[in-house]
Amino acid sequence: MKKNLLILMPVYNEEDMIEKVIDDWLKLELEIPFKILLVNDGSKDSSVNIINKKIALNKNKLLLIDQANAGHGSAILNGYRYAIQNEYEYIFQTDSDYQFRSDDFNKLWKEKIDNYDLILGVRKIRNDSLLRVFLSKFILRIILFLLSGKILIDANVPYRLINKNFLKKFLSKIGNKSFLAPNILMSINAKKIVYTNVQHYKRSTGELNWSISKLLNFGSKLIFEILIFVFKK
Repeated sequence: MKKNLLILMPVYNEEDMIEKVIDDWLKLELEIPFKILLVNDGSKDSSVNIINKKIALNKNKLLLIDQANAGHGSAILNGYRYAIQNEYEYIFQTDSDYQFRSDDFNKLWKEKIDNYDLILGVRKIRNDSLLRVFLSKFILRIILFLLSGKILIDANVPYRLINKNFLKKFLSKIGNKSFLAPNILMSINAKKIVYTNVQHYKRSTGELNWSISKLLNFGSKLIFEILIFVFKK
């Protein structure tokens, strides 16, 4: 089978950034063909219109799944399932908020994903709110260690290259269920992970910072989700 790559991006209300993000990834130069799959999670702005205009100009490169709003985790999982169903050899996931750039992709690509389950682009300097960074870098890392026994660096990072065979097994394990943060569960499940530092840029539009109540609500649901995943027989 001919080797190819699927670049997966969930999209929600990114009308200010989505064209820049698409153009950035379209300029990627690889020795194998690739496509960009945008999974629109029920955006209420003009994101889909912008995406469709870009698709009309780049029919051989861009794909769209337009789903009813079900959350970031659902959009990611639908993209992963599409990748496996359509037999992509390599799967890469990133976000559509322009906090990551295509310039760092080759740092992951050169690591040869066939030798690993995951290659994660670690945000050495993370340009998010101090509270969000603290919860992610310290609290989440401690919780994940206590629950899984693993020291995971940037377990939820949306800049990851995934081994196809590992992804198949992971999707088989979780079945048809949806999760808040499937990338965290994937990191817990992986046995062979390699890390490489990538740039993380400050978000200039959209929801810049979550409120404390939203973070706590998300965190409590996430811990429950992790508990179920880790102790599931």
